[in-house]
Amino acid sequence: MPNLVTESASTEKAAAVKCKNGRASAGILINPRSFRISAGARLDRVCETARAAGTPVHVVHGPDEIQAALASFGEDLPLRLVVIGGDGTVQAAVSALLKTPLSSIPPLLVLGGGRTNLTARDLGTHRSLARLLERALHDPDRLNHTQRQILRLEQPDQGLKLFGFFVAGALVDHVIRDCHRYRTRHRGWLRTGHPSSAWRVLQLGVLGALGRSRFRPRPMRINAGRLGSLDQSVRVFVASSLEHDRGWIDPYAARGSGPVRLTAISAQAPRFWLTLPGLLRGRLNPALRAETGYLSGRTERVVVRGLNAVCVDGQEYDLDPTLDLVLDPGPAIRFLTP
Repeated sequence: MPNLVTESASTEKAAAVKCKNGRASAGILINPRSFRISAGARLDRVCETARAAGTPVHVVHGPDEIQAALASFGEDLPLRLVVIGGDGTVQAAVSALLKTPLSSIPPLLVLGGGRTNLTARDLGTHRSLARLLERALHDPDRLNHTQRQILRLEQPDQGLKLFGFFVAGALVDHVIRDCHRYRTRHRGWLRTGHPSSAWRVLQLGVLGALGRSRFRPRPMRINAGRLGSLDQSVRVFVASSLEHDRGWIDPYAARGSGPVRLTAISAQAPRFWLTLPGLLRGRLNPALRAETGYLSGRTERVVVRGLNAVCVDGQEYDLDPTLDLVLDPGPAIRFLTP
C-alpha cells in the first residue's frame, strides 16, 4: 500500500496546476474500510490513478476525517468531488457538505465501494469504478449532471438533525443492525464476504418462521399527510428519496405525490407474507391501504412517534420514541452520472 499521507500531499502541488478560478479541478474522498475497497488492491489503484492526474486523495474512515478533508480544500471546494465508499460514506460526505452554503457544493461522483451501494445504484455509478474515475479526472465533459433530493430527519426537541437517502426502522432496522453484529462476530467468506448479508437474512427468516425472532413490533403513530396515517404496532418502516429504478427492489407503491417515499406496514396487516414479494417491486393491491395496515407511496412529509431507532444509509442512530421524528425533503444535491 502506498504511503497515503505522502500520496495526498504530493498530489496537492500538482493539482494546483489544474485549477479554474482558484479551485482545484477535482478531489477524491475514499474510505478504505468500505467493503469493495478493502478487498484486493483497489485503494492502491485509485491512488495511482489520482497521482497520474495530479488529483489530491483523502483517505477517510469516518465523519470527522471527512469533515477535516473538506476543510483542507479551504474556502473553494474542487469543481468535482469524487466519493468512493459505501452508502454511509456518501451520507457522511453529503452531511458535511451541507454545513457549507448550498451554492458552493460541487457535483459529486459517487463510486460505490460498499456492500449495497443504494445511492450509487440509483445514480448508475456502482459499477466500472476505474473507468468512471478516469473519465471524471481526464474527460469530465462526458459525464452527465443530475440531482437527488436528500431526506432531512429531525427531532427538534432533542436538537437532532440527520440527512440521508434511505431510512430504515422497525424490522428493517433490526435486520441491518443484526447483520452488522453478525459480521463482527464471525469469520469466513460466507459470514463476512459478499453473500454474508443474504446468508444472515435467510437465517433470520428461518428464526422468524420458527417463532424465535428477537424483533418485537413497537406501537407507532405515523402521519404521512394526504397519503394517510397509521396508529398501530409497526412491523416495517422504510423511507427514501431515491427512485430505485435501477435495482430489483423498489418497495413503495405508486400512490400519492411528493419527494418522500414511504412504506409502513402494521403488525396486524393481513396477508403480509403473501403481499411482500409484490411489494418489494412496488406492486401493492389497491385494496391494501392505510385502513388495512399498509401505508405506502409518496408524500411531502412524515411525522412519526414511537420510533426508537433507525438506520440512515446503513448508519445506526438511536432515537427518543416519546418525541416526534419529522422526515421531510432536504436540499437537492448535484451528482455526476455516466
